[in-house]
Amino acid sequence: MAKKSETFGIIESRFQPSANPKSVMNRLVKMGENFIYRETKFMTQIVYQGVETIYKSRDTKSFPASKLFIFKLVKNDAMKFLKQNPNWTVPDKYPVNQTNYDYDATYGVITGTDINSAYWVIAHQLGVISDNTYNKAQGNDWKVIRLAALAVLGRSVAYQEFQNGVKQKKPIVIECEDPRINLLYRGIRYKCFEMMSSIAEILGNDFEAYRTDCIYYRDTADNRRKVYEFLDAEQFSYKQLEY
Repeated sequence: MAKKSETFGIIESRFQPSANPKSVMNRLVKMGENFIYRETKFMTQIVYQGVETIYKSRDTKSFPASKLFIFKLVKNDAMKFLKQNPNWTVPDKYPVNQTNYDYDATYGVITGTDINSAYWVIAHQLGVISDNTYNKAQGNDWKVIRLAALAVLGRSVAYQEFQNGVKQKKPIVIECEDPRINLLYRGIRYKCFEMMSSIAEILGNDFEAYRTDCIYYRDTADNRRKVYEFLDAEQFSYKQLEY
């Protein structure tokens, strides 16, 4: 079992996208230093003397080094949000997927409306992320990293520990400063599903299903209008799925 960290709190984070983390780790080992080390498909992290240094993974499918800063911005915004909203609670739970098993498929065709960047927009609307963070991560090339930055909020992270340059047998776990932060992503998702449920009610018997942030329904001009008017009022952009 991993042990919790009591001595490796992160005071500062910085990015070194061009450096080789293996060389840094080997140098710390030779110097007999205390540090912790974590390597994933997307990045490598070394925490030494309270400073977390983040390096770009050598994996060609990893996140671009120039975009790694968004993780820190999202986390800082989330912590600020919780400090400013001490009584914040998770919204009511709604299912991630919902199907209308009474849908009459004997006539008409089904279409779908997919919300663009639903979680990112909701995080901004709720105030979890700032205008600055929201605007910095616009565009399709940010899609995966936006979601990842929200999804990792509040996760406990396990690192490999080195004491006096010697690798320890058990990993060490760093917990988030505020335990409520791991509820923020859940709250963002629930707000999305609540919205989808509201659209489903508006569509009535013509609602077929929703899957996360995409809703399917009988394709009529009136139904499209209902969906578009709702999403426009909530300030979401979207795209229509054609079959």
